[in-house]
Amino acid sequence: MHFVRRPSSPILALERARNHHVIAICDGIEEEIFRILTQRFGWEPAAVQYRLDFFLAKSIRCVLPGELHICRDPNDDMVLECAVASGAEFLVAGDKDLLVLGAYQDVRIVTSAEFLALSA
Repeated sequence: MHFVRRPSSPILALERARNHHVIAICDGIEEEIFRILTQRFGWEPAAVQYRLDFFLAKSIRCVLPGELHICRDPNDDMVLECAVASGAEFLVAGDKDLLVLGAYQDVRIVTSAEFLALSA
């Protein structure tokens, strides 16, 4: 007997964003994703890079001045700044510190499940 695991809503949201929207990224966010997946989750660096290359192939790259300082975590500031700089409609997050904001300027901050429902 084989069991097939259904993709989680973050993976489905990432796939929908890649296929139907434009993902905004900056060097700092990409470095943070790489660090978390390799150090915290133990992924092989080559596997992380392969997936990043795939999901970010059609992304836009932002250069951030680093002027935003409203969150307790500077990485959250970077994510907000990238969303604003790119003119994003949504910032899809699982981070509670970002989600509690609800929105920042014209960017709605939503969970992956909310994004899937809103972008259907």
